[in-house]
Amino acid sequence: MKLKFIFFLTLLLVFSSCDESVDIPLLNEARVVERMSSGTWKISQFTYQNTSKTADYEGVVFEFDAITVSLSNTGTTPVVGSWGVIDEGFEGEPELVVNLALTSVEPRFTNISDDWYIIESTATKLRLKDQNLETGTTDYLTFQKL
Repeated sequence: MKLKFIFFLTLLLVFSSCDESVDIPLLNEARVVERMSSGTWKISQFTYQNTSKTADYEGVVFEFDAITVSLSNTGTTPVVGSWGVIDEGFEGEPELVVNLALTSVEPRFTNISDDWYIIESTATKLRLKDQNLETGTTDYLTFQKL
């Protein structure tokens, strides 16, 4: 009986002393904004209504800062807009959403102006998805750092 108590006490001490932040990369709003505000970006993949639309963004360069985004090489007037990252999840279960709002009325830019759920965020890639309520399909958007 004493051995079970010691074993239980040891387990309790081991697990209660663990620092949950060690080796667990936290994905938070500030980190995403910091990553995206560094350098220039391109769309490396965009699937809209089950069709690849990536070629529509060939050569278009995105520059993000803390709240605005500007596009160059659009073939038309330069496009600007706003963006932000918010947490729509619950305590302990973050669900980060990128809100992208561009000023252009061109379909290729209105199609990406939406609320996107973050699938992956690294220093060189931001993968997003959105459930298209009109069609029932899932759209995917990936930014790659240049």
